[in-house]
Amino acid sequence: MSEFDIEYKPKNMIKSQVSADFVADFSPALLPLATKEAMMMSESISEVWTLFTDRASNVKGSGLGIVLTTPLGKTLRQAIRTVSLTNNEAEYGALIAGLELAQGLDSKVIEIKYDSQLVVNQVYRIFEDKKERMQQYMVKVQALLAQFRKWSITHISREENVEAESLAKLGLSTKMKGSESGTIV
Repeated sequence: MSEFDIEYKPKNMIKSQVSADFVADFSPALLPLATKEAMMMSESISEVWTLFTDRASNVKGSGLGIVLTTPLGKTLRQAIRTVSLTNNEAEYGALIAGLELAQGLDSKVIEIKYDSQLVVNQVYRIFEDKKERMQQYMVKVQALLAQFRKWSITHISREENVEAESLAKLGLSTKMKGSESGTIV
């Protein structure tokens, strides 16, 4: 075995070395630093809410789908039926409804996953819409985002957004209560 640089150590020698390393690694001087690091990690992990939204539209109306995952991994799902909206209005309507839900549950850090590259670019102000009505939606979205301590929006594929899409279709298939007129903004 020596020709392969393999060295044999008896089992009790390894155990005692592991014990000594463990004690050295967790000396009292390092404990406050380890505690602080653990708190920072748990804080950043435990505060993040994840939002998926989507829309479905046809001539009879629009459906909005919202999937909101809490920091503890619980998932809230919502299917909403609304008046007939354009595709872009419905995209923003779903985002606004999701942000309002997260805000109502006292979320401070939100990570938005969205399958509309256009909306993602408009939220980051890479693209701008010239239509006044769409600008009103953007103003509403920006006002909601400003109430979060930290936020991000990431473009995802449609395959990653299947649950929100299914909820939007469910919302579209339900009967609408009340008036047939109105807007999301």
